Amino acid sequence: MKKIVWFMAVSFLLLVPSGTVLGSETQDCQVFNKVFNTELKHENGVCKLGITRKNIKVSNLGVPLSPEEIEFSFGANFEKVGDKTAVIGEFALLGNEVNPVIDALRKGNINISALHNHLIGEEPRILFLHFQALGDAESLARTVKEAINATAGY
Repeated sequence: MKKIVWFMAVSFLLLVPSGTVLGSETQDCQVFNKVFNTELKHENGVCKLGITRKNIKVSNLGVPLSPEEIEFSFGANFEKVGDKTAVIGEFALLGNEVNPVIDALRKGNINISALHNHLIGEEPRILFLHFQALGDAESLARTVKEAINATAGY
């Protein structure tokens, strides 16, 4: 009997990757899935939001490009850190969306870390806004959602 229990314990340790928390995948992302009304990808303890902006046609140097090609999207990664959650994200924005999005993020205590372009000669002009914060998971998610709602959508 001892050999069977020992064999099962060793098998379990070998089959389950170190650092894996069983059952955490659905539990960790549930709050985000609810706020964004979509299922976020879960990878290595990180809940990943990725929404491609397909409602606006974009070209670069006169050539039409897919939104996936130029990463014309809203992205945010959420990870539990102790009793808080960290969020790091990047939004692709039109010029007239930048200030309303920054206002929404700052209102929810999310810091802006960068604003820059990735392309030269794209139409319409696209700016990439990076942000980060540490706080309550649901509050961060709602703030990110409000920032997305301050845009022309997707």
